[in-house]
Amino acid sequence: MKKVNFFWAGLLFWLLIGVSIFFLIWGLIKKRAIHFVLSALLFSPIAYYFSGAENAFKLIMFYPIVPLLLAVFFVPKKNVK
Repeated sequence: MKKVNFFWAGLLFWLLIGVSIFFLIWGLIKKRAIHFVLSALLFSPIAYYFSGAENAFKLIMFYPIVPLLLAVFFVPKKNVK
């Protein structure tokens, strides 16, 4: 019988990417800052991992900035009196 190797780190990375993209799209639909912040936080371990790359993959480390900027500029402001 053949032994199957399973890469748990790869599964974890893809789950984090998928959930991060889900929260990004959900934040665009609902226009709530918390969804953008969750998207940035969930993608942060992947961005940290790729920050050590020696090629163009290093640019992935800047992705968490995008949802945070969307949280600041895209979400409508509430008038506080």
